[in-house]
Amino acid sequence: MTISPQTPDPDYALHQGTLPRWQLDRLTGPEAGKVVEPLFHEYLTWVRDSLALDLEIAIKDDSDSRVHRTFNDEMPTIVGPRGRLVVARIDEEAVGVAALKPVDAVTAEIKRVYVRPAVRGHGLARGMMDYLLSDARIEGYRRVRLESARFMIAAHALYRSYGFVETTPFDGSEAASVGLGSIMLFMELQLQ
Repeated sequence: MTISPQTPDPDYALHQGTLPRWQLDRLTGPEAGKVVEPLFHEYLTWVRDSLALDLEIAIKDDSDSRVHRTFNDEMPTIVGPRGRLVVARIDEEAVGVAALKPVDAVTAEIKRVYVRPAVRGHGLARGMMDYLLSDARIEGYRRVRLESARFMIAAHALYRSYGFVETTPFDGSEAASVGLGSIMLFMELQLQ
């Protein structure tokens, strides 16, 4: 596995308050998924628990497993030359993750933007989004899309702050593949 440290922009790498300095690392290579596996598991557990609590929707364990398998199958594309897997670290501990998956020559999809609850509100998600969108432009993508559950209000506000707008469901929706398309918000950003 190759971990290429990135030099974060000091405007979002240093924070006021009690949160220590954090950094972003781009993960590449076949073992990259193992680094973020605990975060992906936390993410899926958080989504499942939130759906149960907020929407009274029970997710069967096999749906959870299918979503996880599907994402693992996409990992070679995500860590490939035009994809990105980014981890946010505090004192070497992975506390956030985000991915950019190539869809076609002009479209990429942002997936699994997740920050541990204890460190939310300190700019880590914004830092990862800045990184992914900058690299999407460098890679020549013309649009970036994403899907997120309707209960993820804070995430929607973040995405809208970049100019993402709601769009119709797209082919290849991960949530639709397990029957959850109706509770998702689909968004897209046209890149300059």
